[in-house]
Amino acid sequence: MRPIALFAALALAMPTFAAEPMHFPRLLDTSGQPRSLGEKPKAQAVVFVFLGPECPLCQRYAPTLNTIAEGLPKGVEFYGVVSGSSSTRAEAAKYAAEYKLSFPVLFDGGSELASLLKPTHVPEAFVLKPTGEQLYRGRIDDWYEAPGKPKATVQSHDLKDAIAAIVAAKPVPNPVTKPIGCHFEDEISKPGEAPAKVNYNRHIAAILRAQCADCHRPGEVAPFSLLTFKDASKRGQQLLDVIESGAMPPWKAERNYGHFLGERRLTVAEKATYAKWVKLGMPEGDPADALPPAKYPEGWQLGKPDLVIKMPEAFAIPAGGPDIVRNFAIPLPTITEDRMVTCIEIRPGNRKVVHHAICYLDNSGKARKRDAADSAPGYEAYKGGLGFLPSGALGGFAPGNVPRHVPEGMGRFLQKGSDAVLQLHYHPSGKEEKDQTEVGIYFAKKPVANMLFGVTVENWEIDIPAGAKGYQRKSEYTLPVDVTFVLVAPHTHRLGTEMKCWAELPNGEKRPMVHVKKWDFNQQDSYFYREPFTLPKGTKLKMESWFDNPGKDRVVYGERTENEMSLCIFEVHAKSLPDLFTVLTDQIKTQKIIERFSEPAKPKGK
Repeated sequence: MRPIALFAALALAMPTFAAEPMHFPRLLDTSGQPRSLGEKPKAQAVVFVFLGPECPLCQRYAPTLNTIAEGLPKGVEFYGVVSGSSSTRAEAAKYAAEYKLSFPVLFDGGSELASLLKPTHVPEAFVLKPTGEQLYRGRIDDWYEAPGKPKATVQSHDLKDAIAAIVAAKPVPNPVTKPIGCHFEDEISKPGEAPAKVNYNRHIAAILRAQCADCHRPGEVAPFSLLTFKDASKRGQQLLDVIESGAMPPWKAERNYGHFLGERRLTVAEKATYAKWVKLGMPEGDPADALPPAKYPEGWQLGKPDLVIKMPEAFAIPAGGPDIVRNFAIPLPTITEDRMVTCIEIRPGNRKVVHHAICYLDNSGKARKRDAADSAPGYEAYKGGLGFLPSGALGGFAPGNVPRHVPEGMGRFLQKGSDAVLQLHYHPSGKEEKDQTEVGIYFAKKPVANMLFGVTVENWEIDIPAGAKGYQRKSEYTLPVDVTFVLVAPHTHRLGTEMKCWAELPNGEKRPMVHVKKWDFNQQDSYFYREPFTLPKGTKLKMESWFDNPGKDRVVYGERTENEMSLCIFEVHAKSLPDLFTVLTDQIKTQKIIERFSEPAKPKGK
């Protein structure tokens, strides 16, 4: 099935190439909220200030730090960090609340961030690029000559001046200063090592909440919850097996082959920490290190949608048989003017049977007619397709997907008078089931300059012999104009084993786009790039994919699960309306868009 369709849009380009970001650990703040570090849009810098709840200077500097944090421009992230075994999570939370810290305070329970940055004192500030390059390290200002010896006036605002220089794209005047404060007393482990002592409350709970709980909680797609010590400890060895095999967390894109938002991958240190916890007998730990109760939005993950649409009727899925691909036309009578959409959230009515879903758009009325002509809810089209050329698409759902707004200033075009066409892929569960999936739609609240559309690279000549191993397909597409890339979605079916996509620029430079080395049909994803980037006219988008066919029958190209596909879709925008139509026209010509979405003509007289 096709994860994203082409749809018409106007666009303005965003120049420049994204730098190689550092993979910071995903830590929880003192409220228990996971924080993805270095992922702020158009990020210029990430600030970490190591703090000690009992250190008098950390207490006295609270108002100064609040003033700095509250005056930051949009592209700078600012965090306090409590690290080391001398402080519990409860003490860190009490300190943040008592001194009214207005910025997030991270609890680095396993000292992983400390092992990367190696602080010597608290407070001590670090300013880094999102790439991990250190731009400043040292004191906040020159208020103190030594602990207990404050000056009458502050003359050098080192941290504030360093941030200002970075935002202005100027060199930091004094990139290293001597920190003044209490010593960071803990022995810092080497990067990638587990702490000497590991327990659930201090270490494991934070890892599971940050990396697993989006799916592994009540009401979500995973088969069991991982929110409590009991949840984790009773399946500790099972979890270790899937962590060590790389099956979990379900993030298939290879590290450092494209850089994406919300990467669900464990660091080397986190894997070592989990393994050590299991080896030590899975101790629970000090209650003072326990996480506060998890708070998740009820219902819609991004809050109340602007519009909710639903399949008109429930659809019955039989107990057994092959997978089902079904299309459901949903009229949108309230869309009386053209709108821009920043996100959709597809909520399956029955997660046992919904494998994945895509929300297409149809401004021709063809889907509605086909739906009405079928006696059952929805309709089935040729080779599991749509039976018409969609006028657009709003997004999709697959297990593990987290709904995410497109970058600010961008949107997906929803033309007035269009119908939504919800294409659902069902797995029979072993007993009769029903599903009535709904979709929450979020509209842009500000003017949108960059409207998104799809660019595909695909190979249709697929004929995999029975017993074939390492069957390979290749394809490429040359950009006819400059194009800005926002998202990538690789796609094959069950026989796919690997897919790699890269760009070859006219100057000979190669840019990695995405590499899924261990393809899993049940864990597909769409990957948002950390920062949109522009590739120039003449760039070749290249794709290679591999397949194994252990069966006794050959497998050919097609949309159904029993067929195969080799497809990579990019969500992009162009500089202008003429450029956009140049790309769309070229895609229709070179990527067989009309042929693939259309059904073969019926013989005359039948």
